[in-house]
Amino acid sequence: MKQSDQKALEEEARKAGAADTRWINVASIPKGVWTRMKCQFGCEQYGKCLCCPPYIPSLSDMERFLNEYTTGLLVKYTISVTEEKCRNWKSVDRKINNDLLRLVVRIERAAMIKNYYKAFALKAGRCALCEVCNLKHCVHPDLARPSMEACGIDVFALAKENGFDTRMYTGAVKEISVYGLVLLE
Repeated sequence: MKQSDQKALEEEARKAGAADTRWINVASIPKGVWTRMKCQFGCEQYGKCLCCPPYIPSLSDMERFLNEYTTGLLVKYTISVTEEKCRNWKSVDRKINNDLLRLVVRIERAAMIKNYYKAFALKAGRCALCEVCNLKHCVHPDLARPSMEACGIDVFALAKENGFDTRMYTGAVKEISVYGLVLLE
């Protein structure tokens, strides 16, 4: 990938709201079956969203898919929160998920315009485009993307290995960071 294209995509990410970005080698992405198990045993979205298991491809298919790429842009998205905002956590959660999704899809499209036609966006966390997913047919195919965890990606390790501070939120916080990934070539 040309350095000028990398700079342009980093700039596009910042314009779209990214707090930070890192170029990664896709082969170095930490993966594990446990991430998919957490989807099935622990996530209330399991079986309720077309972007999550059991509706997305198998882990072996996802592994083959990831192996078709060498370069990716890891994106950090941060949102400030207040106690008042968090009183309606579902609304905050939905905003974070949808803002991150729109950010990575914007980068995906910018990359495609630069002739990186394989560009594909992923994001941490569930899809929150609809209150209730239409399990027969996605009504947002232009935006919907599978979660990184459902694809077998260890998002915490990926972020940490690329210099981002990762931790579980266990009390009052002033900001929340989430991560997305745009696979490029």
